[in-house]
Amino acid sequence: MATVYKLEEVRVHFEARRTELLARWRELVRADDSLPEQRLWFTDEELEDHLPALLQELSKALGGERVSEEKIEQRGAEHGHARRVRGYGVAQVAWEFAIFRQLLRQALEELAAVQPSSTLYAARELLMHIVDRSEFGSIQQFVREADLERDAAREELRAANEQKDQFLAVLSHELRNPLAAIRTALYILRKEGIGEMQRQRALDVVERQTRSQTRLIDDLLDVNRISRGKIELKREPLDLCKAIENAIEPYLEAFEAKGITFQFLRPDRPMPISADPVRVEQIISNLIGNALKFTQSGGTIEISAQRELNEAVLRVRDTGAGLDRSMLDRLFELFAQGEAGSRSGLGVGLWLARKLTELHGGTIEATSDGLDKGTELTLRLPGLGEQPESSKDKFALRVLLVEDNSDQREMMLLALMNESIQVIGAKDVADATAEISERSFDVFILDLDLPDASGFQLAREILRRHRDERPFLVALTGFGRPEDAAKVREAGFERHLIKPVDIDSLQQLIRSRVKP
Repeated sequence: MATVYKLEEVRVHFEARRTELLARWRELVRADDSLPEQRLWFTDEELEDHLPALLQELSKALGGERVSEEKIEQRGAEHGHARRVRGYGVAQVAWEFAIFRQLLRQALEELAAVQPSSTLYAARELLMHIVDRSEFGSIQQFVREADLERDAAREELRAANEQKDQFLAVLSHELRNPLAAIRTALYILRKEGIGEMQRQRALDVVERQTRSQTRLIDDLLDVNRISRGKIELKREPLDLCKAIENAIEPYLEAFEAKGITFQFLRPDRPMPISADPVRVEQIISNLIGNALKFTQSGGTIEISAQRELNEAVLRVRDTGAGLDRSMLDRLFELFAQGEAGSRSGLGVGLWLARKLTELHGGTIEATSDGLDKGTELTLRLPGLGEQPESSKDKFALRVLLVEDNSDQREMMLLALMNESIQVIGAKDVADATAEISERSFDVFILDLDLPDASGFQLAREILRRHRDERPFLVALTGFGRPEDAAKVREAGFERHLIKPVDIDSLQQLIRSRVKP
């Protein structure tokens, strides 16, 4: 008599082989080099993904329970998304399903080999239908995401092409205007009998417009360099106030010609930073250039600089065109200004200023009360000796300079700081004690005549804290008698320097402490 299988018996057969079936599927998939290499690094759970849940649904269906095709397709869609982000192609997803189907058929054939049955045929049709729904959901999601990505890429290309056309139109305008002025100036210079005043005026126009063209071309080249990661900063000690003055100078004539009232609120003492002088001046110049471009005749531009906590802060305020909120959010995007009908220019300068600022570990931001209400651009750079933690690790040597004269201290900080040596200033013994409590130093340069205590007392405290490794102490004093030098040596100082100190000698002394 022929054996007749019930679906429940088929379910029991599958349940008994479930673990074996998954293990065999993993083995076949990992051995199939037509599938992405990522499969080799998946955990078993990552490789199987939704298959254990799918097998559970197959078991329920064989047991006569109702299964939700919508839920099966949803899980299949999640699988398709997961495979797509892992680098699979749609054909590779389908091939994994084909391997799974084949194993299911083989499991049924084990029963059919004992005795064929129409029930086995019905079971196969049921199983294949459920797997088909899962595969349909997976591939549909895969294709849907690919279509969305294609459409997004197409829109990006369309927008980029439109931006390119607009940029080229603006670039043409920015190049033609200076060239028109230069050409007219050359025409005047060729005329016979022109006066000296006219000749000088024409030469001034040629020089100014040539500088403008050069700056524009340099900015465009820098955009390319930064985009390719080819910009290298050449840091050195720098007074931010001096950089501001250098950046302002080329604009003075333009301020006057446009009838703009300009003011630089200079701080009463230097603002030392460690930075690339050329790039810092370029940042400031671009901020000033932006203010000049959008401030109408009769308006005002004001630059202020001050130290706020550990930062050197520069603000450029103007009474010009101002910005609405939507434009404020996009002001520093590349070519953003060229897209706005109310603003001219390439939209390169502020993007470049922000990128160069970020390379220095600083920030730059814009604020405005709205259209026709002016704009304020704020530049923040790390103060000297206060670089971000990520850059402190780069210093080969850390120096504590204790000097109560603020001008002398600021100038020595500026002179001694470089890319490999960090110099931190303190004005008295209390200041210095706080610093050595927070961090370690390799060299201590101590003024011996301090307002709150003697430099000798500070030296004793430093020696007490460094019993395991003798610190390198340098004494600064106005007393240069032999007995003074002997007293300094007895106190544990390695060097005795007489004021005014020769900075070159002091730099050489500090550099000698840098370990190779």
